[in-house]
Amino acid sequence: MMSYKTETNPDMSNEVETLNYTDIIETVISSLDQHNNVLVNSSEDGHIWKFKYGSVDVFIQLTGSSEDDSFTVWSPVLQLPVQNETHLMRKLLELNWLSTFEAHFSMFNQQVVAVTSRSVADLSPGEISHLITLVATIADDHDDELQAEFPAAAV
Repeated sequence: MMSYKTETNPDMSNEVETLNYTDIIETVISSLDQHNNVLVNSSEDGHIWKFKYGSVDVFIQLTGSSEDDSFTVWSPVLQLPVQNETHLMRKLLELNWLSTFEAHFSMFNQQVVAVTSRSVADLSPGEISHLITLVATIADDHDDELQAEFPAAAV
């Protein structure tokens, strides 16, 4: 059974313990990272992690630990532009309907990505693990197929 560090929030008079999301995320990454090459960037805007899962890069962003902050996981699966983008968009919409669960395909920085995002409010260790694993698995399951079916467009 995994255990996670907690921190006492000094701003709360009833001393409610909050989860240390950074430690939880790093524990999940260590169980999934297949190349022992995790990159981390920390700033006042939060943390971003990058690790390799199968043939895809997975990114995790945590903007902080308050209820107003966000937790986002994404993984690029296809570089745009591609041939037959209309067919690609239809395929992605169909995949979003039945096979992506709490995640979905989207476009970001001229790439198709698998992504999930939510507020930190009531975020549990199990949900963190589930969402990271979900995005990594969906991206790795679909990247090779999409790249083969939709080759790069001639520019």
